[in-house]
Amino acid sequence: MFGLSFTNPMLLHGLWAALLPLVIHLLNRRRAVTVSFSNVALLQKLQHDRMRRLKFKHLALLILRTLLIVLLVLAFARPTLSGGSGQVGDAGTSAVILLDRSLSMQYRTAEGTLFERALRKAQALLALFDERDDVRLALIDKGVEEVDVTSPERLRLFMDTLQPGFGSTDFEAGLQLALSHLSGSQMPNRELYFVTDRAYNGWANLPDTLSNLDDVSVYIISERPSQVANIGIGQINTTSPEVGRSTTLAIELINYGVANRGDVPVQIFLDDRRIGQDIAHVPAGGRRKLHTSFVPKTGGDVALRVEIGADALEADNERVTVLRVPERVRILLVGQVSHESYYLAEALSVASSEVVHVKPERVSDQVLEGVDVVFLCNVARLSTGAIAALQNRISRGVGLAIFLGDQIDVRYYNEHVLPALFPAKLLGTRGALSGAYQALQTVLPDHPMLSGLELKGAFQSPRFFVSYRVLPAANARPVLSFASGAPALLESRKGNGRVVLFASSVSANLGWNDAPLSGFFVPFVHRLIGYLAAGAFGRSDYRVGQVVYRDIRRENASEAVLQAPGGEPRTIWPQQRGLQSVWPVGVVNEPGLWEIFARERVSDRFAVQVDEREPDLTPVPMARLEALFGKDRLRVVDGEADLKEAVLSQRHGQELWRWVLLAALMAMGAEMLIAQSARTSRGTRP
Repeated sequence: MFGLSFTNPMLLHGLWAALLPLVIHLLNRRRAVTVSFSNVALLQKLQHDRMRRLKFKHLALLILRTLLIVLLVLAFARPTLSGGSGQVGDAGTSAVILLDRSLSMQYRTAEGTLFERALRKAQALLALFDERDDVRLALIDKGVEEVDVTSPERLRLFMDTLQPGFGSTDFEAGLQLALSHLSGSQMPNRELYFVTDRAYNGWANLPDTLSNLDDVSVYIISERPSQVANIGIGQINTTSPEVGRSTTLAIELINYGVANRGDVPVQIFLDDRRIGQDIAHVPAGGRRKLHTSFVPKTGGDVALRVEIGADALEADNERVTVLRVPERVRILLVGQVSHESYYLAEALSVASSEVVHVKPERVSDQVLEGVDVVFLCNVARLSTGAIAALQNRISRGVGLAIFLGDQIDVRYYNEHVLPALFPAKLLGTRGALSGAYQALQTVLPDHPMLSGLELKGAFQSPRFFVSYRVLPAANARPVLSFASGAPALLESRKGNGRVVLFASSVSANLGWNDAPLSGFFVPFVHRLIGYLAAGAFGRSDYRVGQVVYRDIRRENASEAVLQAPGGEPRTIWPQQRGLQSVWPVGVVNEPGLWEIFARERVSDRFAVQVDEREPDLTPVPMARLEALFGKDRLRVVDGEADLKEAVLSQRHGQELWRWVLLAALMAMGAEMLIAQSARTSRGTRP
């Protein structure tokens, strides 16, 4: 079937101009004037024949002039035929191909990886274009990379060199690029192609609908496995590690497939030394957590690697993180008077820690150098410089614990201290000294700061007589609550460090609570120290596609060597970012352990991980795609569909504007000849 359409349909409103010749003709009609004459018989006959010929010429002129305007308007509207015979027509096409090269496209099937199958479809698609067409290719993962090649033949050769990456899928930037290009095109055909596995993750950031498609035809060329069978590693977490002490490791396994798996081998390595192995059962579409323990033998930055058995998607079968194991924790107790930190110091005296006491006015970058954990003990105010120094150190992995008390300037904290250090507001105190008290919640949550603690027997809940009412922001998480449900201990993450806020005091006068005298206090403080000293777990972890700068530690090196996992080493040089010297690593495009060597030794190491959502091949629903692009302009081409037929059946195959313009010129020539003849006739006298 053939259909007629127009590239510039708005110009069809110009057809109203075709009424102008008729209006002018009606306005210029001559009225007959009676003139008395003696013998008019012969003249009447001659005039009648002459007027009949002249009226015919006027009618022909009216038709030709109307036709001329109609043809000119149609020519500028650029009529085209669609639904041709399966051959590529002469109508120009502007097309953008968004090729998904994300991690999930590495999924293996019997016909090759999804990416290899997608390349074959994309190369077949290029056969539907010729050198007159404007074809653009953009590679999609977390961002978009536009290929600087527009020739279909050269694009086919370029595709032979492509490989999938390890990034996650996000079509947002690619779609913006494509629509920007297509909206400025004057080609009759404007086409947008998604060559992808159609996994839901890539479409999550797009709006509900698009209103600026402007007659763009959208094709989704979908390459998917017939059945998903993949196990991946999700989150890995650990309790606070210490040299020579047992540390618990929690490993999350995710089954992205549709069948139960009861034979998943799991191996755990610490700096390439295997420290554990297990066999896991993971239900279809579910998750399973494994728990094991290990004892770090050395301190420093330790590489922890978890591996599972091979399956259809290898890239999510290994996960590496860099775990900071402190050898000796350096603790800074900040308080105006010593009794505010007395019980904390006593609790820390039995730990392998170095404890330093300072007053609030002495807090500075120099004092914080080499410190692992800072305690603010009922500190009324901090200077702007002290707040900035704490911000800087926390962002680089130092832990901070804020203990409140009766010296706190609530207004100053809400306006200056908390906005910089902890996302919450203080709403005032509740309770009275030695009055009614409240206890902690009976069942303690599963958290490294509370690991192994129970509020019973010798560890019964402390009594809290006075505490602050705290309003946490969205990025502050209550860890421990009072029995009333009000938060007692809250946690937040600032850069690479952790910050906790305790809603009461640890002062030696015990007026606000008797926590320091309870059996709960000492083990809690030790766990808190280990938790904060370790920094945020995975503080040296990044996602594939991030731009990385690493702080230069104590080495005064003029250059370093960056070693990527499985890649060639390259030299990097220091840069200054603000007050901090950094190593400019750049975009990290491969998961695994990355290391920086300075002065012939490992200066720094960090881990790069894949997005755990990316291996999930759950398809985006058709209803979502139809709402986004519009049902009429969307075509989904799966593995069984005929790609050529799907495209050419919607494409404008033959442009008619040249023929219409030629007809307009012929009408103009005929109008000129007839108009000249009519003027000659009017000039002839009987």
